[in-house]
Amino acid sequence: MKLLTVGAAVAAATLAFSPIANAADANLAACVRLAHQVSDALNTAQPSPAKDSARADANAARAYCAIAMYTQGVARYSHALQLLGKS
Repeated sequence: MKLLTVGAAVAAATLAFSPIANAADANLAACVRLAHQVSDALNTAQPSPAKDSARADANAARAYCAIAMYTQGVARYSHALQLLGKS
């Protein structure tokens, strides 16, 4: 849990001192931005199999981003947004 808090602080600093990354840029800033988008989309989505799949993709994305595998994390977050109809 403490690692997640530290990661969030690093992500916030990264966003504050660098331009916002687009989806093609697989880096920590992109992971953080997409994580917020997916979280918002999941919070407003109706219960469905697609929502369950999107939640699984978001969990996998979070795990990838946590170990600096940003390309895979961004891909999973993007797929989650597609499942939720937000891309």
